Amino acid sequence: MRHQSGKALFPFIIIVLVAISGYLYLPASQGKANGRAVSATPVQAHTVAKEERVITVNSIGSARANQAINVTSAQSDYIAQLYFDDGAVVKQGDKLVQLRDAEEKLDIKALKVTLKEEIRQLNRLKDLAKTQSAARSQLEAQSAKVDSLTAQLEATKTKLAEMTVYAPFDGLLGTRNVSIGSFVNNSTVITTLDDISIIKVDFQVPEKYLAQLQLGMQVSANSEAYPAQTFTGKVSHIDPRINEQTRSVRVTASFTNTEYRLRPGMLLHIALELARFEALVVPEKSIIPRQDKHYVFIVDKEGKAQQREVHLQTRFSGWVAIDKGLAEGQQVITEGTLKIRSGSKVEIKG
Repeated sequence: MRHQSGKALFPFIIIVLVAISGYLYLPASQGKANGRAVSATPVQAHTVAKEERVITVNSIGSARANQAINVTSAQSDYIAQLYFDDGAVVKQGDKLVQLRDAEEKLDIKALKVTLKEEIRQLNRLKDLAKTQSAARSQLEAQSAKVDSLTAQLEATKTKLAEMTVYAPFDGLLGTRNVSIGSFVNNSTVITTLDDISIIKVDFQVPEKYLAQLQLGMQVSANSEAYPAQTFTGKVSHIDPRINEQTRSVRVTASFTNTEYRLRPGMLLHIALELARFEALVVPEKSIIPRQDKHYVFIVDKEGKAQQREVHLQTRFSGWVAIDKGLAEGQQVITEGTLKIRSGSKVEIKG
């Protein structure tokens, strides 16, 4: 009896399954069920618009000065005068330090007197050489003596000039490490001088972007010291070598720093702009991938969902740029796509 009742139920089960399948695959927007209109499926949608988008590469860089030196003296002596304070802003040619130079000034004065007398002797021998052959050897010796004194005088003048230390370029001085009366030589760091009117930032870019890198590309930088400010610069150097360990290329960006906000040694968050373009942009969650193709559901004028094949241009930060398959102003469904099919009646919520 149980065996026979099981056979009798089998056709009934098949009919029920067919009915359920027909109900599930029947578009919600077609026909009526039990004399009542099928309700629209609630979904969320995004209006397609053409937007400007920027493709960037993010990195971290360390700031350094455009020019930076340790200020030292070429000569060794005691400091007679100091003309700067800690952290002073100086111009190229400003006097910074004066060493004691009285000895050099006296040497120059003595050499000038001696040279004048030797030149007089040289001129006398030149006159004698015109009539006396024996005076020619003396003339050559005197000429060599004059040349030697002239060179000695020029060397002393150079030494005297080096007794004064000048700023070699515009910049910001650091801490003063010496005082009047201090003895300095060419290894004594008097202070530091940094040209920070331009700040350079070195950062690494993955090797795969090498072909896209160009001088002059725009670079944005942010610092934790100024969280509300974005600094804008340009790529000024691209290293010709690839780092074998990191498979990246070092890029340098230069930033105008007239307000001196950026300082050497700062850690900066860098965004290198690789491309800027206008495109139709939709949320990435609206894309339905199937094998090697991509689709979206749009809402037509009758409030029905219609499936459309689209071509993806690029992806970035949860958004997708579409270059084929959509038009500006259309609405693409972003949530509820699993509940609908092409032709389903939908109602946009939110």
